[in-house]
Amino acid sequence: MLSFAAPLWLLGLLALPAIRWLHRGGRHRRALAVVHLGLWQGSAAHTAAAAERRPPDPAWRRRALFAALAALALAAPQWPAARHRATLWIDAAPSMFVRESGGTRLALALAQARRELAADDIDDVEFRLLGDPWRAIDADAIASLSASLPTSQSGSLSDSLSAPLSAQPPASPPAALRDPARWSRPPPAALLRPERRQWLLTDGVHATARAWPDGSAPDRVIQVANVLRNVGVDRLAARRNADDARRMDVLVELVNGGATAETRELQLDADGRQAARVVRTLAAGASTTLQFTLPAAARLRATLQPSDALPEDDGLALDLTPLARRRVAVDPGCPSRLRAAVAIHPGLAEAAVDAIDVDAVLDCGGAGTARERPTLRMRDAGLPALRSGAPQWSAALASSERPAVDATRLRLAGALDVQPGDRVLLALGEQPAVVRRAASPVRLDCALDFASAAAAASPDTPLLVDWLFERLLGTRLLDAIAVVDHGAGASRVVPTAGAANASSTASAAAARAAAVPAAPTAPARDLALPLLLAALAILPWEIAALALQWRRLRSTEAEAAA
Repeated sequence: MLSFAAPLWLLGLLALPAIRWLHRGGRHRRALAVVHLGLWQGSAAHTAAAAERRPPDPAWRRRALFAALAALALAAPQWPAARHRATLWIDAAPSMFVRESGGTRLALALAQARRELAADDIDDVEFRLLGDPWRAIDADAIASLSASLPTSQSGSLSDSLSAPLSAQPPASPPAALRDPARWSRPPPAALLRPERRQWLLTDGVHATARAWPDGSAPDRVIQVANVLRNVGVDRLAARRNADDARRMDVLVELVNGGATAETRELQLDADGRQAARVVRTLAAGASTTLQFTLPAAARLRATLQPSDALPEDDGLALDLTPLARRRVAVDPGCPSRLRAAVAIHPGLAEAAVDAIDVDAVLDCGGAGTARERPTLRMRDAGLPALRSGAPQWSAALASSERPAVDATRLRLAGALDVQPGDRVLLALGEQPAVVRRAASPVRLDCALDFASAAAAASPDTPLLVDWLFERLLGTRLLDAIAVVDHGAGASRVVPTAGAANASSTASAAAARAAAVPAAPTAPARDLALPLLLAALAILPWEIAALALQWRRLRSTEAEAAA
């Protein structure tokens, strides 16, 4: 349907009746030159209103046509043209950020897509990531991938398609796509709308990018993958040394994701100082695991040298805070067996009862004023006889969260009351033994016996202490592991077998693309210029007609004067 960009100019068409009225008949009587009026002495006189009216001056049609064309041209009419629509599915796996000659694989694929979109006269393009398909990429998200990319989701792409791609490659994959489960995930069938052509920008490294649902396939695949060499640090992990809490065991996994054997030097830095250096050679597609024992530190970094085409996976930094020993302010009135269990625990460090910089407090009745720290309070009401019963663990505790102790040997040394909002973690018979109070910060009340001779001889005391403080601090204390990785397959840069090394179009997809109907839904062809040229073409005609009329009037006046 015809549309107008400035429809108010159409009010100029109201001038057409006025133009015709201004050209109405000219003079109301015909003028006849006679020799004498005697022949008309008996004729009746006629008023001017009763005189014969001449037809309108034909020039009004020409002038009305000029006014109409000028008004239509100023209203900027636009005629809808067939729009060709496409959806560009972008594979944002880490391998798409490999530095090729001229830019990253992603930047080169987008540059090639820009050229092919212009050649195919596609003027409506939307961009979607395979790992985040339900959200069309807006201008800000496109800018996070690479600057100056085509960003139009509706309307003409003539400006954005001609915009140059940024010479600066994107730094790394978007944070939302660092989950390996989302890399190169095929698009859902609901978004493969038949009125749009489906293009895929990929490097062919992850076969799932082409495993589209219901046997469908992209109408066009733009694939860029020329650099096939890369080695990365796939994982960096650390844990406390079992024999010496002042040292840590470090594990580093290296992966050769390229097509040729590579040699790299691995450097480990602990708290900014070099702690280890080793050289390894890896065959194509191979991986290796290196183990080190280093002094305990707060931060660890592994770096490969020399760097390669994918520098993002050449290093990993690990925060070792989870391995730090938690300081506990210990009440000196606690049973010696309980204090000893805290002292020997590899994840706990005993501090004075009045220490301020602590992570938790162990209170046996002599810790003084309560502090804003997680607190474990031991309750001993001086029962005349130790009581016990069948152990009852909280249903909220999974079997893996229960200590591997002989609960039948546990004894109570006090009584605990349970208030609304409290949660009983362990009960012996009908008596609560460990209660988590409804308070913040966390507070545990424990009535287990740690002072009797039977408790002193039990090997379960260290495990119970570990379990209590893990519930109190909300983290694992024994066998705590700090780990960081890039994700399985993050270092692979070689296309899978069967993937083409250049742009390709599947025959079935090409047939489907040919059957895609064009959707004439948006204005595309501007008609203002043709109308304006037509209006200007009338001007010479009007000038010639006026000149001819002027000559006739001059001739008539000359004859009358003669």
